[in-house]
Amino acid sequence: MKMNQIRPALSAFLLMVTMSLLSTALSFFVSPVCADLGFGRGSFTLYYSLMVAAGAVSASFLGTFMNKHGVRGVVLFSALWCGAGAWVFSFSGALWMFYVVGGLMGFVGSTCVYLAANVIVQQSYSGSNASAILGFVMAGSGIGGVVWSNLFPAVIANLGWRMGYRVLGTCWAALALLALVILGKRDLTGGIGHAHTAGDGASKQEALRSPKFFLAAYIMCAITVCSCISQQLPAVLGGMGRGEGEISLMLSVMTAFVAIGSVAEGVLCGRFGIVKTLGVVLGIYAVAFSLLAMGVGVYPALVGLALGGSALGTLMPVVVRQLFGGRDYAAIWSVVISCSSVASFLSTPGWGMIYDTFRTYTPALVAMPILQTAAIAAPVMAFRKKK
Repeated sequence: MKMNQIRPALSAFLLMVTMSLLSTALSFFVSPVCADLGFGRGSFTLYYSLMVAAGAVSASFLGTFMNKHGVRGVVLFSALWCGAGAWVFSFSGALWMFYVVGGLMGFVGSTCVYLAANVIVQQSYSGSNASAILGFVMAGSGIGGVVWSNLFPAVIANLGWRMGYRVLGTCWAALALLALVILGKRDLTGGIGHAHTAGDGASKQEALRSPKFFLAAYIMCAITVCSCISQQLPAVLGGMGRGEGEISLMLSVMTAFVAIGSVAEGVLCGRFGIVKTLGVVLGIYAVAFSLLAMGVGVYPALVGLALGGSALGTLMPVVVRQLFGGRDYAAIWSVVISCSSVASFLSTPGWGMIYDTFRTYTPALVAMPILQTAAIAAPVMAFRKKK
């Protein structure tokens, strides 16, 4: 590939690294902020749910806007808006401040940069190249997670959580702006489907009336509910008697496997098909939560969590694309993302509330394998009539 052909992939990769700031780094603030300000974990992490809810509201609008006008303006606004919002967090002392700022950040936060990365790939590459490059781009969230899992515990321990938020805001703005610089002035206003043949497939209205859409949405939501443990994972591991240094190492291993899983799942999907690949990944996810519930095999469990979580970005777009085609892919995918955002809005504080109620995460850990076992049947049902 020539450099001009590589630049969109590098730009999208950096956006996924940026996205991992919120999905990974924010989890390290839960314990120190709650200890310092006296918040309950459930009530505090509600601010993250408000971020997600705002993203669910804005997803369809942002997808349509990017489809017509490109990604640059939205990503630029996200860089400045979310960067400033994280700095405001550092001066917060009351729950309402976290709620208000978190909600405002959510409109152009993780959902925004995730959609932008997908738009860049879909509009710049086609065929097998698009699938391979999408796996590489999605691996950015895992690689970024490794960096943040080592950086932010050290920053918070040595400089405090307030300085940690300032570092987070600075990193968000710098990475998003760098992604725009690398992207350059390349024409990306052709819309999703510009690089693909978009004429075949269902319309948005047809898809939303199809039982297959609800099966796809259930898989997405089931994975999302489980992945929301990431905000509580340092606390979960701490409750198992793990020290801060070991927790940092564990999360580094986990996030490294997010990157590995993204690439591996893309390869396996091409080799064995989406149904078999997704079934195996969801099975591994169920086993991972079973191991955590029993308090054994923590490292294998974390690897399983990484592989399951990476399916959101790597396998679920394939599910939607193969079920409904490319005709209205952007609109349909935006609705599926909104469903995932609603699930995250409900389950993120739910994890904390379960701990606040039972003083343990075990009830939730036991329930997750049941959720994933049901999800394994969903792709079989959704694709059973496909030849």
